[in-house]
Amino acid sequence: MSTRQKLTLTLSMIFLVFLIIMVILITFNFRDSGIKSAEKKAMLTSEIVKSGLTSHMVNGIMDKRAYFLNQIENIDNVNALWIARSPSVIKQFGKGFNNEIARDAIDKAVLNYGEVKKNMTETTTKSIMRITIPFKATAFGETNCLSCHNAKEGEVLGAISMVLDVTDMRGSSFSTVGYAAIAIAILMLLVILTINRYFKPYVNIFYSIKDVMMAAYDGDYSSRVDGGNLKESKDVANMLNSLLDKLQKVFLEIDKKVYIFVQNKDKEISRDPLININNTIDQLSEIYKFKQTIEHDKDLDDIYKRIAFVLKNKFNIKDFSIIEADTISGLKKVVYSVNGCHCDIEKGKCRANRINSIVDSTIFDNSCPFFTKTDLNYLCIPYSVSNELNIIISIVTQNEKENLRIRGLINLILDYIGTAQPTIVSKKLMQILNKMARVDQLTGMYNRKYLDEFTETVIPQAIRTNTPYGVLMIDIDFFKMINDTYGHDVGDEGIRIVSHVIKDSIRETDTAIRFGGEEFIVLLHNCDKDFIKEVAEKIRINFSKEKISAGSESFSKTLSIGAVMFPDDSDSIWKCIKYADMSLYYAKEHGRNQVVCFDKNIIKDDSMQDSF
Repeated sequence: MSTRQKLTLTLSMIFLVFLIIMVILITFNFRDSGIKSAEKKAMLTSEIVKSGLTSHMVNGIMDKRAYFLNQIENIDNVNALWIARSPSVIKQFGKGFNNEIARDAIDKAVLNYGEVKKNMTETTTKSIMRITIPFKATAFGETNCLSCHNAKEGEVLGAISMVLDVTDMRGSSFSTVGYAAIAIAILMLLVILTINRYFKPYVNIFYSIKDVMMAAYDGDYSSRVDGGNLKESKDVANMLNSLLDKLQKVFLEIDKKVYIFVQNKDKEISRDPLININNTIDQLSEIYKFKQTIEHDKDLDDIYKRIAFVLKNKFNIKDFSIIEADTISGLKKVVYSVNGCHCDIEKGKCRANRINSIVDSTIFDNSCPFFTKTDLNYLCIPYSVSNELNIIISIVTQNEKENLRIRGLINLILDYIGTAQPTIVSKKLMQILNKMARVDQLTGMYNRKYLDEFTETVIPQAIRTNTPYGVLMIDIDFFKMINDTYGHDVGDEGIRIVSHVIKDSIRETDTAIRFGGEEFIVLLHNCDKDFIKEVAEKIRINFSKEKISAGSESFSKTLSIGAVMFPDDSDSIWKCIKYADMSLYYAKEHGRNQVVCFDKNIIKDDSMQDSF
């Protein structure tokens, strides 16, 4: 069987199936349309009945409604119509002149549930619809039902049932379907004859297209389609050939432009540009997977570990460091290193960061004065993540050949870092926000939230390692007087001065916290009682020498300090804070401007409950 015969047979079968489906669809569509039309007629009739009965009731002539209902029943295609009162209406007004009660289960269901019920009965000669519609009480609209009926809002007062003859609608739909089927069949026959008549030229162009596609499959996009002698086939061939010309040009251009993304530039390049493009897309797909992975990483360190994994496992780089450079503060931090950073980058300015360009030791010896290993080669690759942050990848190689190989990977490495850029910025911002949440904005000290975390993480470790802590509770004497006399701006300045004095008086391992208002807590790491007393006195004396400016005048203030030893005074850090607070108030009650170390024999736990 030829292609032409196969196509003719296939089209005939398709058209036959299409004809059957269309007949079925039209049939069901007409049937549904008839049913919906009958439903609308029933709903309209029910509204007329409802309005008529309401008018009869309002005008006090309900006993004369029989004529009205008989007239409604005489409407075309309405075989029967009756009213069913609800039990509450029957109780109030009786069953009516024609025993208006529920006649069957459908009436009862509508009266009970207030939902429209419909039933369709069809035979070979008749199509009958039974529909029952509820009447519900309402106090809204033109008529207030509740003014006459003893009913609640939304309660069913009754139902109207109708039996409608929709046979004529069905007959009309059958005739319409018949005419439509004949028209569609004639149209299909004409289509098949026309296709057979004009099909041959297009078979030829089809085989020509097949030959061109086979050549393109092998990477040759130079073949073109033969359109034959038919005008339409020539037009199609010209359009396809024009498209092939564009594709060939685009593929070659894309192949050239995406070459920068090829990982190994020394590999053999295929003569088919699509294969080269596919290889590049594979690489970009790997980058996309990397992007999806890092977006779900928990913190910034995880992102740097992902980048390090790519450098080690995908690019086979043995020795490298990842460095963060803060462009505002000038601070630089090694966030990941394989064999340790071979550069004193934290001590001086990074050349790659400063010039924002790659620094390669194989181009010029000793390019960077901070690189300490003179027997090794290095490539420092900077990347600007944001206005405030640069990332520097410092790669160390053993020889120039390895250095040259890595230079060929720079674009791919930068692609991965560029992909990670939004996530790095987001995680960096979260770091800043988390730090801000734990730092008091006025003093730059840690706040109460940080103290809670400190007690949950550091203190248990201190207990395990038997590391003592000194606890100082510090308060400015007569601080309220500053705010009342000079205003809160001067009070804030006093708090800032206290914070500077405290930070200048303690070690880097110690922790200073603004506990609240003018109160401060200092946690002295790994110290004894003499050191606690020494630091506390240093803070107290240094602050008393400070001057607080208030416009054209200045004044000095003093501090009261309570000191406790953890875990000597208590193995609970919070109890030690309480004891420090008790000692502080003891110092205030006994003259202020002094340091009081907690002594259970002098400072009783129950004597300071109110003060605490």
